[in-house]
Amino acid sequence: MNNQVLDMMCARSSIRAYTDQTLTDEEMTALKTAALASPTARNLQSQRYLFITNKAILAQIEQIYVDYVKSTKDQAAIDRLAARNYKLLYDAPLFVVIAIDPKNNFSQVDAGIAVQDLALAAKSIGLDSVILGMPAFSFEGERGAALREKVRFPAGLVYGVGIAIGHRATEKAPHETNLSDIICIK
Repeated sequence: MNNQVLDMMCARSSIRAYTDQTLTDEEMTALKTAALASPTARNLQSQRYLFITNKAILAQIEQIYVDYVKSTKDQAAIDRLAARNYKLLYDAPLFVVIAIDPKNNFSQVDAGIAVQDLALAAKSIGLDSVILGMPAFSFEGERGAALREKVRFPAGLVYGVGIAIGHRATEKAPHETNLSDIICIK
């Protein structure tokens, strides 16, 4: 079967290196449209999207996370971060935070739908992405509170998931699929 959406889904991979090319207004509008089109349970639409392109703020998000990991003394986590050149956002020109309502039982599912919509929208317009949970640590604690204020993080909401988006600076094959992971009940 020839299907552009399925082909795009199968071609997508998590990219961890981006060029410094900024996104166009047209690309940003397409991504915002994708975010806002994402369905939510009971159509509550309670999440908010922070489209962050400010390089100083992106660097701050990354530095708070790096400092956090180093403070844990978890050598495996430190080594993994070091292997990635202490990068969290991988120099992507856009980082979208999906802020969710912790009182909404379906907010994590809603955030998952929205981040996948953003990943597929990005791929469809020639961009790449990596979905990220770890930046949640950047928005916690005293430094996180200052960061939340700086980015106008909506009161009462928490970090659900994020996605770094940009023009790839590296190649990465999509993950292998295995049909034995599918269980059919007839």
